[in-house]
Amino acid sequence: MAEGSAPTVDTHVHLWDLEKWKYAWPTPDLKPLWRNFYPEDLQTAMGTTPVQNIILVQVLNHSTEETEWELDLCEKHPFLAGVVGWVDLTDPQLESTLDRLASSPYFLGVRYILDFEADDWLARSDVQNGLGLLERKGLTYDLLIRPRHFRYAKEVVSKFPKLKFVINHLAKPHIKDGVIEGWREGMEELSRFPNVYCKLSGMVTEADPDHWTVEDFRPYVQCFGAERCMFGSDWPVCRMANADYPQVHQVLSQCLDGCTNEQKEAIFGRNAVEFYSIKTLMS
Repeated sequence: MAEGSAPTVDTHVHLWDLEKWKYAWPTPDLKPLWRNFYPEDLQTAMGTTPVQNIILVQVLNHSTEETEWELDLCEKHPFLAGVVGWVDLTDPQLESTLDRLASSPYFLGVRYILDFEADDWLARSDVQNGLGLLERKGLTYDLLIRPRHFRYAKEVVSKFPKLKFVINHLAKPHIKDGVIEGWREGMEELSRFPNVYCKLSGMVTEADPDHWTVEDFRPYVQCFGAERCMFGSDWPVCRMANADYPQVHQVLSQCLDGCTNEQKEAIFGRNAVEFYSIKTLMS
């Protein structure tokens, strides 16, 4: 990738403050994660990687205050390009909440951590009413799903064709066990919907944390095509797999060694700019 030829974007980073909020996750036993992570820590971790723009993603369900904190961080740090926050999609006052958050140009869309809900949460009518409101307001929705959610994800992406969805962490395939059957078919089905993108993120934490290699990930990255995939570091969660920020960036770069420069520029930035409609810094 030629230096400065296209914006570079990391679409999936978390920051947190353990003194501000009580998180369901991370927990104290996760020693690499059990500390505060601020923008200054992120900049240090990024090192000499070419990444210039960061999208923050919510960690705390049931807190628009965390989203507001992240929006405030974007105001103070130019390399933070936007926030995928949290709202209660079932709240009767959802529209006013979205309007309030969207008064910030950094508010891009919404994510909800499904691990704390029944598998069919996406199929609920009140949830889908909320997704419809996101669609009407031109916001995005980050799909944090696992293979068991594929049937429900397919339902909502087909029901809301004008809502832009992006699958987080390739739907968390079982990379450690080398399982690709079932996952591959589910991803292929979702890829047929043009409003669905995929973050090439979170791979190292689904592999063997002590013995992963680049070859472990190659079968999983070619799921949507270069025009609808995006780089995400999932920092600092990647630390759980003994991977630092530059390593995660390098892993995906190596997995894409068969791609053209134009395809790499799309995955490492241009697709994110199109999907999230963000303003970016350039080198």
